[in-house]
Amino acid sequence: MKYLQRCVLLSALIGLSITGNAQAPETPRNSPLQWDARWISDGTAAPTAFGVYLFRKQFELLNYSGPFIIHLSADNRYRLYVNGHLTGIGPARGDLSNWYYETIDISPYLKYGKNIIAAEVVNYGSSKPRGQLTAAAGLLIQGHTPREAAIINTGTTRWQVREDEAYQVLPVKTTDGTFYGAYAGDSITAQYHPWDWEQPTFKDSCWESAVATAGVALQGSSANDWRLLSPRPIGPLTQERQNFTAIPSSQGITVEPAFLKGTAPVTIPAKRKVRLQLDCGQQTTGFPEMLLSGGLDASIKITYQAAYNSNSVVRDVIRADGGTRRKFTASGYRTFRYVQLDIETDKAPLTLVDYYNVYTQYGLNDRSTFTGNAATDSLWNNGKHAALLGAQDNLYNDPCKEQLQYIQDAHIQGLAIAFFSGDDQLLRNALIQADQSRIPEGLIRSRYPSDDRLLHITDALTWIGTLQDYLLYKGDKALAKQLLPGVRSILDWVDRYQDPATGLPGHMPYKDSLSLTALSGQYLYALRQAASIAGYCEKPADSLSWSRIADKLREVLYQQCFDSEKGLYAETPAKKTFSRYSNAMVILAQAAPPRQVKSIMQHLLNEKPLPEESLREKYYIFKAMQETGVTSTFPAELQQLSALKEQNSSVMYQSAAAVANLFLLGITTGIQSTSPNFKTVLIAPDPGASPQVKATMVHPEGGLMEVDLSFRNNRVSGTVKLPFGVTGRFRWRGKEITLNGGPQEISM
Repeated sequence: MKYLQRCVLLSALIGLSITGNAQAPETPRNSPLQWDARWISDGTAAPTAFGVYLFRKQFELLNYSGPFIIHLSADNRYRLYVNGHLTGIGPARGDLSNWYYETIDISPYLKYGKNIIAAEVVNYGSSKPRGQLTAAAGLLIQGHTPREAAIINTGTTRWQVREDEAYQVLPVKTTDGTFYGAYAGDSITAQYHPWDWEQPTFKDSCWESAVATAGVALQGSSANDWRLLSPRPIGPLTQERQNFTAIPSSQGITVEPAFLKGTAPVTIPAKRKVRLQLDCGQQTTGFPEMLLSGGLDASIKITYQAAYNSNSVVRDVIRADGGTRRKFTASGYRTFRYVQLDIETDKAPLTLVDYYNVYTQYGLNDRSTFTGNAATDSLWNNGKHAALLGAQDNLYNDPCKEQLQYIQDAHIQGLAIAFFSGDDQLLRNALIQADQSRIPEGLIRSRYPSDDRLLHITDALTWIGTLQDYLLYKGDKALAKQLLPGVRSILDWVDRYQDPATGLPGHMPYKDSLSLTALSGQYLYALRQAASIAGYCEKPADSLSWSRIADKLREVLYQQCFDSEKGLYAETPAKKTFSRYSNAMVILAQAAPPRQVKSIMQHLLNEKPLPEESLREKYYIFKAMQETGVTSTFPAELQQLSALKEQNSSVMYQSAAAVANLFLLGITTGIQSTSPNFKTVLIAPDPGASPQVKATMVHPEGGLMEVDLSFRNNRVSGTVKLPFGVTGRFRWRGKEITLNGGPQEISM
């Protein structure tokens, strides 16, 4: 199925879409006429302990036509069923002051007469993911109009509930104590689960009535420390079945290849132990589903293995009850390439009817392309896959072990996704959520949503640059004005800790081990970017003030740290150590004398990269190459990334691997924005050894920027196509021509 068709189909299937504009989500479509529902829960359950709660509501519809719109949320997570059909999962992750609700039209699943709406709510308790904030277990459903509210509202109409005692937490083990922040595993005892509970035919007469626990409070209102509701700010998730592609090994049983397609069930005899290893072909994420029949008291242990060596072991364990076609679904995201099944039957044979992954991802229409040579194409595909895999309700840098949104990695991942699809909602959301994480001192947290208080001055300064890069892609002046006070608070915070003797950043909290040059370069770069943002927001006084501070401090930094013999800025005035990253920041901050910029860039690139140089740091090195035009060594830099990929390094499975995609577009094909909203562009390609480069990048207004160029004997020929209304320049070997909207022949 084509990707666009799949997105449309699955958005309808799971019912997660909202129709409001992402920049102004409060519309009649996704805001009820009145909030009069209440949060409900199981009255006997501990509100913050682990528990899986099943809610049901029976109602009749007579002579009802038109849409039936509901607004719903839960704490922590929900799955919604209408007459047995899965119609929604959520909510999107936020915090207690920005607790998101979804809007769903459930009318396609309703029928004349008796109907059932059911919801599974999971509260992960102390085993919740680090990115999941919580107040207490609960479900909230509000009808859009008084007519729907009178039928469906939680807390004002009767709902029934019971705790699903089949589920227990299976903690994740790390072999070396490394950080793990994603979902725990499930231990499921099938005989305790009320099978078919979501179906209309299920008998629920013995279920208890749900108890109202709290009223509704909206974001922006005063409330007694409760969840403040806000409409989901981003688009829908999509889901599709994803089959395993191979069976690398099997012990104790022979499995037909057709099993992978769900057409050849596998029967394990009684009193047998078997082991199967399944391969998905590449790293993936989602909610694996297993269909079992028979096998009373059989044990099925599912171990998820990443594509790389991982110290975190995630497992689910199922004990079968002997029923027919029992479907087991992981309660939280699982990220893996391989799955190992260890199955031990008791006195009855067990049939493994089917097993597959329900691949889950933020709904995107990827229209980007890139073709250069085998090495660049491999990096392009790897980076794109990593970025899209982490595109969920937030921008996950590491979908396998953390599932957290770091602003530095969201910067890279969000830009790449915008370039792939024209959809900037996830990047915009990351900027806003980082702003919502702000501590009283004025800094933002390194990762958010998250239940910790991890802070680093680098992340706060990077947030300013992320906003500037977002504006160059999408001219969102309203958001720029909304976030400008946060920009000011970060710069004011750094200003409070300046060294009185030099004016450069001095001793400060949250600095960790940053050198003077690295921190000063970051600060000066943030000042330049803030000045640009302030100018865009029509705040000339701020823009001028921040520019003047940067101009003043660059002279001090040069005097303190520039080593004329080395031709580079040293990390400290002692001039004993040097860093590629620090010098890249100095260049980007316009802190180096203009006549020396290209020389410093050449010296920087002649330095051997340190083994610990991160993908985040490479972003700024590549950006400095792009802005100075010193790009001849870019293919060699890409070879370093290719080596990491060949070594199966875990970093190449993180979303920051999309740094390669940003600069294959920005350097190899040379597509760069030169004004907000990509209204003007510069195309300055450097193909390296590739004789031909073809690429497609999505413009924020929805059109395509296309490059198809051939390179021979220091000449370039081919075509460039820009959306109408976009203008720019094409640069090659120091010469330029003007570009206009539409296709244009290039011969230079």
